[in-house]
Amino acid sequence: MWLKLLLVAFFLMSLLGAFVLAPKPQLRVNNNTVDARRPDSRRLRLLTWNIGNGDLESETRAHTEDLPAVARVIKDNDPDAVALQELTGEDQLRLLLAHLSNRYRGYVCSPGSADRTDAVLVKDNSGDTARTNRGRRRVDHDGDVRFSNVPAGDRFAAAVTFRLKTDLPQIVLVSAHADAFSAARRRAFAEVVVDWARVQPRNALVFIAGDFNLEVNTRNKNDLFTDDAKHDSESYAYLLKYFRDLGRDAGETSINDRRIDYVFGPETASQSRAEVLRGAAVGRMDHLPLLVEVEL
Repeated sequence: MWLKLLLVAFFLMSLLGAFVLAPKPQLRVNNNTVDARRPDSRRLRLLTWNIGNGDLESETRAHTEDLPAVARVIKDNDPDAVALQELTGEDQLRLLLAHLSNRYRGYVCSPGSADRTDAVLVKDNSGDTARTNRGRRRVDHDGDVRFSNVPAGDRFAAAVTFRLKTDLPQIVLVSAHADAFSAARRRAFAEVVVDWARVQPRNALVFIAGDFNLEVNTRNKNDLFTDDAKHDSESYAYLLKYFRDLGRDAGETSINDRRIDYVFGPETASQSRAEVLRGAAVGRMDHLPLLVEVEL
């Protein structure tokens, strides 16, 4: 009799051990393993990408034939909002949105004195349950998506205000492109964009993303030996005064081994991922997309 009781006790202990030691259910998202029991309703995913082309091209702005590839990268990584630079204008934006199967709404800023524009995209899943059933994350707009120009001297940036959920703070994403040839103009541009961001509603979470063309070495704080380096270092320092550099450890973002594309966000946002999407560029593109995830 005692032997049977011992066997029963051993069996129950085995079941308990298997339950305790069983691996947690996992979900794979974009080749990253995430705890499936962890709710992602407070996770914000942003992507920034200069989709222009190298200086040796006769047309350095975005090429229309590259837009299907751009759309595939966006679909594969499923960001909540996207900052794009160097579009030719509204016609390219409309074509890109069509390639995205109208999963996103979009806006291009005024070109100002430039011959190219910046754009912002935000998910538009209103009334679409099919994508939710396929596991797509939704943005709850609640009628509260606003697009706007951000004036910055003779240039503009594009901005969108939206919510992930109605019970979460407003999110403001700015898509910016600073001058490629003048560090002094980059500095003036960065200061104006930051100052615009600072006057947004106090409870809004502001993110500034784009191609700032800053030539700064974050490992060498004394890189101030030329006027250009001094201007860029001070531009970067001004951004860091109010924001975190969320892509700092992700690596270079251009094909010539430079880190010139950034996502800056509030200190209150807890970063969970920053990745440069290697191999995403097609044709003569000279930038790589930067993907950042934060917990709100």
